[in-house]
Amino acid sequence: MASFQDKKTTIFRLKWVEWIFVNLPFVCYLVLLGVIYISNAHASEKALRKIETLKQDVKDTKWHYMNLQQQLEYGSIQSQIETKVEHLGLVPNQKPPLVISQKEK
Repeated sequence: MASFQDKKTTIFRLKWVEWIFVNLPFVCYLVLLGVIYISNAHASEKALRKIETLKQDVKDTKWHYMNLQQQLEYGSIQSQIETKVEHLGLVPNQKPPLVISQKEK
């Protein structure tokens, strides 16, 4: 009776091994699809991280630009210019500018 059971188990195992080898191309195809799927997921996550980094860089650069623009606008006020050139001995002109005109002939 043990020999009949061994033959049955052996036949069952041979059918499974045969089935696996028959369907090996399909199994390889499924494995390839799985690898591509995982690779695609990793690539998209990497792209999302890069986008977030670039968004932060744009935000920082925009802040830096606005800060420089504000400093430039504040620094170009006449009172600020006077204080900047005071150490050079330059003072604002108290007289109005002279208008030079050409006589018509």
